[in-house]
Amino acid sequence: MDLGPLLLQQFVNGVSLGSVYVLLAVGFTLSMGVLKLLNVAHGHFYMLGAYLVFSFAHLAGLGYWPAVILTIPSMFLVGVIVHLAGIRPLHGKGFLAPILSTLAIAFLMESIALLIWPGTVRLIDTPYNNVTYTLAGASFTEQRLLTFIAAMALTGALYFFLQRTKPGRALRATTQNEDSAELVGINGGAMRLFALGLSAALAGAAGGLIGPLFAVFPAMGLAALFKALIVVLLGGLGSILGAVLGGLVLGLFEAFFGGSVSASWTPVAMFAMIIIILIIRPRGLFGREELE
Repeated sequence: MDLGPLLLQQFVNGVSLGSVYVLLAVGFTLSMGVLKLLNVAHGHFYMLGAYLVFSFAHLAGLGYWPAVILTIPSMFLVGVIVHLAGIRPLHGKGFLAPILSTLAIAFLMESIALLIWPGTVRLIDTPYNNVTYTLAGASFTEQRLLTFIAAMALTGALYFFLQRTKPGRALRATTQNEDSAELVGINGGAMRLFALGLSAALAGAAGGLIGPLFAVFPAMGLAALFKALIVVLLGGLGSILGAVLGGLVLGLFEAFFGGSVSASWTPVAMFAMIIIILIIRPRGLFGREELE
């Protein structure tokens, strides 16, 4: 039996899936770095983004890519509202209170999704799922290719923003030392607000990109949160490069293990891998104290 096409198929699936995990985890890393907060609602930003793309594309009839583009600023606004209503009032009032607030926000968002989009599963249908390419015996849809390209383009745009623009450098400075950043005129409160909005926009885009590949349902937010945590732990806290590599590693691991061993045992294997990596490298593979 020729395993070449099967391995290539799993590689293509893993890379397309991993690219979305990259986008999801980069936003999670950004909010953790700037807000110094474990945002439990991050996975539900991902879920809400998928539902918004479904609504804009199918209910409003805008088409898939206009729906994705419109979802990004919409989710930025959601992140701003969440910060103003549920996080900023608790800033400086202890470690646990803001985390519990984001947990309550996550449950609130899931309940709202159940009310607005009743039913268990929604599917985002695109014409790209009907176009198939074949490479060395392996087949993949145009949707998977476009998902990879779009996710990597957004990740690259974020990296350029953080490295080459004044607001991006201000975000990085706030991550490294908020007190010192404020001494040179950077508004820490504005940076925290902007960081959560940007984090929600990235998570929403990830949800919209993954939607055509899998089903969209309210409980998908919790699974997405666990995936983001795994990627951040793999790549290292505070490392954008680590989030990129960690996301691709997780996508490839999930595709190869699920396709070769057992899909049902994949979560168990992933958490076992995380435990081993953290024992060897407690800060992850590329851990840093600040955003790179």
